[in-house]
Amino acid sequence: MSGRSVPVSPAAVGVREGKAGVGVWPRRLLNAGGYIALALALALLASLLTVAATNMLGYNSYVIYSGSMQPAVKVGSLLVSRPVDVNDLRVGDVITYRSPGNHTMLTHRIVDMRQEDGEWVFQTKGDANPGPDPQEVILHGQVTKMVFDIPYLGYVVDFARSIQGVVLLLLVPAAGLMVIQAQKIWKARPSRGVQ
Repeated sequence: MSGRSVPVSPAAVGVREGKAGVGVWPRRLLNAGGYIALALALALLASLLTVAATNMLGYNSYVIYSGSMQPAVKVGSLLVSRPVDVNDLRVGDVITYRSPGNHTMLTHRIVDMRQEDGEWVFQTKGDANPGPDPQEVILHGQVTKMVFDIPYLGYVVDFARSIQGVVLLLLVPAAGLMVIQAQKIWKARPSRGVQ
């Protein structure tokens, strides 16, 4: 062997110039992870903004937890409804009301209605239930009537309203931004090159 040295390019030894000792894949993984985390947080935020916007426009939104209205309204759907006068309701309308028996909120279809002593009496039924609800319901004034539903968005909204969702809405974007900023700092540091 002679005492002569042969220059070797950084690419020949697997090192990119200016990034000594750090491979391409870890940076790509960090980059992708930051953007994915940011995208997930933005999706959660968008779902909450959807709910807030519908409420500001006079609509109500509900997360559907039971399968009583399937297949028309799936479990986990976000139901958007608007208040209507009880006199404007018709058989076939899907309404959300407080159950007279246990005072829970129900979303069921009107299958029969009649006026009795000047009051509207409604018979409701979940589409998936074999028979009508056991108790008729008397409704006055405004009742919320379904306008549309967004399948599965209710799961996202429900999660975003939870403590874990709120933490995720705060921490994930912050972590994503930190990863992106760390990459920018890493790329901007002075080149050390291979000697």
